[in-house]
Amino acid sequence: MPARGPNATWYPYNMYREGTPQYDYHLKMYGGPAKFGYKDFIPQFTGEKFDPAAWADLFRRAGARFAGPVGEHHDGFCMWDTRLSEWNAKKMGPRRDVVGELEKAIRNQGLKFLVALHHAENWWFYPHWRKEFDTSDLRWSGLYGEPHNLDGNVGEGFFEQDPPSQAFLERWKAKTLEVIERYQPDLLWFDFGIRGIQEHYRLEMLAEYYNLANSWGKEVVVTYKWHDLAPGAGVVDLELGRFDSLTYHDWITDTTVDLGEAWGYIQEAEYKSVRTLVHYLVDNVSKNGYLLLNVGPKANGEIPDEAQELLLGMGKWLEINGEAIYGTTPWLTFGEGPTHMKKSGYFMEDQEVQYTAKDIRFTVKDDRLYAILLGWATEPVLIQSLKQLYPGEIKAVHMSGVDGELDWRWTPDGLLVTLPAEKPCDHAFVLRIDRQHPFQG
Repeated sequence: MPARGPNATWYPYNMYREGTPQYDYHLKMYGGPAKFGYKDFIPQFTGEKFDPAAWADLFRRAGARFAGPVGEHHDGFCMWDTRLSEWNAKKMGPRRDVVGELEKAIRNQGLKFLVALHHAENWWFYPHWRKEFDTSDLRWSGLYGEPHNLDGNVGEGFFEQDPPSQAFLERWKAKTLEVIERYQPDLLWFDFGIRGIQEHYRLEMLAEYYNLANSWGKEVVVTYKWHDLAPGAGVVDLELGRFDSLTYHDWITDTTVDLGEAWGYIQEAEYKSVRTLVHYLVDNVSKNGYLLLNVGPKANGEIPDEAQELLLGMGKWLEINGEAIYGTTPWLTFGEGPTHMKKSGYFMEDQEVQYTAKDIRFTVKDDRLYAILLGWATEPVLIQSLKQLYPGEIKAVHMSGVDGELDWRWTPDGLLVTLPAEKPCDHAFVLRIDRQHPFQG
């Protein structure tokens, strides 16, 4: 609601802590948290321009295959019509079941439905021990969660020092299962807070979700960070990062359209380019990964124009080149080229690299190999990784968005391809290489 960064979703945490930019801003604008608490933003959060059908249509035009909202963030305010807390968007603020309305709209566009849940972080997010805050409404303790004796700062070993109580754990599980049973999400995304949830509760939640999905007759996905779930129990998620090599397991990045870590709408946000996001997607897919892209709406329910332009730019690229992304698998190698990531894993976007025409990524579908050039070349392109192919293995080479076969020649050094005179799109360019059995044909 205040739309101030650097991280919008951590404003309610920092506004109560002296010495942070958010505290200083809150003191100047609202008189400080003792005078104007986080709960006092709720009447201003009206979402009067929230149009779930328009959101879902935008996501489809962006080329997304799954989409959905944050059901509950660290702040404890539920965005669905829950029976477990009165602090929810149906009873307060916009007075709408945001999760429910988006579930219908997103599925109407043929997309898979995602819900992200952060409510394990309720345990430590607010300064429960500061009785001078938000005392005008005693109900507020229900949103703050179970009180504890630490200072609320998250550090090494925090979850072991101050584990959540049984009452908190039961409420965490009940909220999760309520979302699962009511909205049947295809993908359930968890933030790092679930490492503080006692293991039996995690196991019971996962078992219930997977068993329900089996009874619904559909596949579902759970994502998690680091080792917060046992390997193989879900898909690992890398916040603001990705792997630097091909992996044996599926994985996903969660990043955001802005240049920093806003994770919500802030007035001062600067945005990534379409080129950066397309390259992010292509690189992930070539390494057995996926991309979850965060877009922070304004408090009135509008998606910022800058974010819409980025999404539509990705959709325009995917409309031409999506065959190299959708339904593909990685090849024997993820790619080649002179440009290498300086860092891999979590939180590496501050060391993002700029790719060139000599940087190539591969995907494959049946006997069709895709070589995705991350830049445009005016000279013939030599794809060195393809020297492992047999000379008679290549049937034809085309470029997505271009009519007719390209000129190509297999050499002992690789496949040499002459690109067309004009680019069919921007940002990245897909060579479609049709193959056959080298000794049958």
